[in-house]
Amino acid sequence: MDWKRVNQREPMHRIKCVENTNYAVEIGKEPLKFSLVGIGGVDITDGNETLTLGLVWQLMRQHVLCVLKEVGGGAPVSEDAMITWSNNLVKSCGKSSHMSNFKDNSLKNSLFFLDLLDCIRPGCVDKSLVLHSGNDEDNLKNAKLAISMARKLGATIFLLPEDIVEVKHKMILTFVGSLMAVGKKEGK
Repeated sequence: MDWKRVNQREPMHRIKCVENTNYAVEIGKEPLKFSLVGIGGVDITDGNETLTLGLVWQLMRQHVLCVLKEVGGGAPVSEDAMITWSNNLVKSCGKSSHMSNFKDNSLKNSLFFLDLLDCIRPGCVDKSLVLHSGNDEDNLKNAKLAISMARKLGATIFLLPEDIVEVKHKMILTFVGSLMAVGKKEGK
């Protein structure tokens, strides 16, 4: 990124804002090779949610892939490798929870994630706060707990508790990727 091309003076006129967002889209298209068909800087400046979220999703994905590449010693880490690592770590701690994939409906109660976090750093999850009823309210509380604990362990978090409860597989992939990065730093 060439900071000389970025307008930084405040207050910034709309034209200067569009220049900055056009440059952001340009960077996304060329060096980062994002798929940004039909998006321009004016879309971001005007607050087009759909197109802006498309760019933000690709930025989050890129971040997770970079972190996982670092974890993998320069080689990309596949979804299957992430799932295998998670399941093996949870099993090695004597826990019975399991995930078959990032779309696994059993993930909505967050019990697997709480087990995974407790395996990454034993004792970090207060068992008295974990709820097992499986109702939507308890699932949301568990998801909030899992996200809170992941942040405390140093994970970069992009998802919301609702993303876990609704089993949004792309967001869960970013979550597990961040947990894997933390786990690898912890020697797991």
